[in-house]
Amino acid sequence: MRSTNFKKAVSFFALASVFSMAGCQKDELLEETAMAPTPPATSSKAVDGKYIVVLKDGSTASAPELRDRLFKKLGIGRDRVSDVFNGAADGFTGNLSKIEVQQLLQDENVAYVEPEQAVLLGKASTSSTTSTTTSTSSQSIPWGVARVGYGDGTGKTVWVIDSGVQSSHPDLNVDKTRSKSFISGVTSWEDGYGHGTGVAGVIGAKNNGVGVVGVAANATIVALRVFDDAGAGTLTRIYSALNYAYTNGKPGDVVNMSLRVAASTMLDDLVKKTAAKGMFVVVAAGNSYVDCKNDSPARVVAPNVFVVSNMNSYGQFSSSSNFGASVTNSAPGTDVLTTWTGSGYRNGTGTSFAAPHVAGILALSGGRVNSQGLVTNDPDGKPDPIALK
Repeated sequence: MRSTNFKKAVSFFALASVFSMAGCQKDELLEETAMAPTPPATSSKAVDGKYIVVLKDGSTASAPELRDRLFKKLGIGRDRVSDVFNGAADGFTGNLSKIEVQQLLQDENVAYVEPEQAVLLGKASTSSTTSTTTSTSSQSIPWGVARVGYGDGTGKTVWVIDSGVQSSHPDLNVDKTRSKSFISGVTSWEDGYGHGTGVAGVIGAKNNGVGVVGVAANATIVALRVFDDAGAGTLTRIYSALNYAYTNGKPGDVVNMSLRVAASTMLDDLVKKTAAKGMFVVVAAGNSYVDCKNDSPARVVAPNVFVVSNMNSYGQFSSSSNFGASVTNSAPGTDVLTTWTGSGYRNGTGTSFAAPHVAGILALSGGRVNSQGLVTNDPDGKPDPIALK
């Protein structure tokens, strides 16, 4: 059960992040293929009039009962509620007035009220400088995987909160039973954008003689889809996916979050709670070359939470990677070859691809990340340890 001393929080931050295949575009939520043309600018913001409400734990009433009481008390019709979630945290997302928000904040059964966050990701693009293949006749070990080390991840589980994962990719072992979509009205968790499949390959591409090898080769990937085919996502989906991983995961499992939102106390606290369960949560630091102290969940400092910056093959800190006191490790994230949709392979750049190297290490080690020296040119003056199996 959740503690009853959660402090209430309302965060009115717009989600200032975009998706880029360029590798260096500022204010990125997710970053994919290096050296590709910069996509059109994208916008992201808090959703006007829409809020996420998280209930306190410790009540003798069930979550559905508490929700019904609040709906009745405030006169909120079910038609105004877009999402309901249960698990480590219980609550709902809906259209609310400012007066209703204030009433909810004063209610003894409410832990948080935060604005919904929405992001529209830039259109993914490709260029001749980036190879995309539908098949390979031989197997390669990407430089990043070779740098951090790899091993047999059979039987290890990594929950990937992302754009989904291609279930039929010949180089991936995807759990079709536990994978799930958190997009309202969409049941498919298949990846229509590419990013999640790329992350999954770094973590656990099979050591099968073709394609590439992942850090925890043949690890079981559970795809939790929160971004749609156009690259659009919400804070509610991310929160609900992590809630699901907490509820269905077990100590020793790994959660990879190669994503970023504006400061969210409720998301940060769920990350901490998931980590306290004994699961390992890996977070991309972000790609805006700023201190990640104002980003969630990259600002989280807690046991079993690993925030990862991006370095190149020379061990140099990336000129696009975020930094800060919460960063625990640096890992390869520049021109990393990995799996992609269409049963293909593609080079990826960004902390989105650095983080899954650490996720793979944790899956293999059960919670230990060794060091192979320090990254150079870290702008915060505290060089990050380079991750090693």
